[in-house]
Amino acid sequence: MEIVDYGFQKAGMWELWPRIRSGVRFVLEALADERVVYAFDVDGVPKYIGVCEGSDTTLADRMNRYKSMAGAGQNRRVAGEIHKALGAGRAVGIHALKPDEGFVFKGLPVDLVKGLENPLLQAFAPEWNLRT
Repeated sequence: MEIVDYGFQKAGMWELWPRIRSGVRFVLEALADERVVYAFDVDGVPKYIGVCEGSDTTLADRMNRYKSMAGAGQNRRVAGEIHKALGAGRAVGIHALKPDEGFVFKGLPVDLVKGLENPLLQAFAPEWNLRT
């Protein structure tokens, strides 16, 4: 199966942008203000899957952390992978999935954004996601 078979849609792309420290910037065409599961693909192959962790974190917020290489070393590492792929002339896309809300299990609300991350990682084993 491909990522779109799970309901992901094209949300944007990454571009080389030498004016900033990371050397990359994003352009979002969809779901910028939504909390989602997202994937970066290189020429259509998923290379990284992540989630908007916080309940108020949007896709644009999360992409800004890669662009600025803020926070954990993971943001710097993944930004480097994006830069390397773009530098090699490859296209790096951003796909996003906004799952239905309101799912409840025995009276407990279920966070499908966080809950889908591990099964998607297992299904695709994207090489930019480090596994411990």
